[in-house]
Amino acid sequence: MGLQQLKNYDFHDGYLIDIKHDHDRIELSLESSQIDCEDFKNIFLLSDHGTLKGKLHFVGVQKITQEGIHHHEKLRKQEDEGDLFSIDFFDNKVSFVINWLPYSSKPDRQNSWISYEIEAEQIYWENIPNLPNPYWK
Repeated sequence: MGLQQLKNYDFHDGYLIDIKHDHDRIELSLESSQIDCEDFKNIFLLSDHGTLKGKLHFVGVQKITQEGIHHHEKLRKQEDEGDLFSIDFFDNKVSFVINWLPYSSKPDRQNSWISYEIEAEQIYWENIPNLPNPYWK
């Protein structure tokens, strides 16, 4: 599915569930905050929690920036939990901000807000309403 439908939705305050990065492909597993089912009832099937869940796929990744600096390493989770603060969709680029939250068993660690930008030849959304999310217990 293309990004046009997501561009019209203010996808924020959700979760970054997982990151898979293999060569020039990246897959972000995401869940939005709870949304009004009327907004998307004819476009997306929502989860049982009334959220948009799925995977954002990047194929032919050309550039990754973290805090405006070119990122050369494999993209991975920085902490145990990633709160998706905001995300903006463009034709061949997605910008997003994650608040990385360490588990409470790591008292010496602090939250960190990090902005990312990924450019790719192809970006598409795979809607998966039953995608497991460890944050919903």
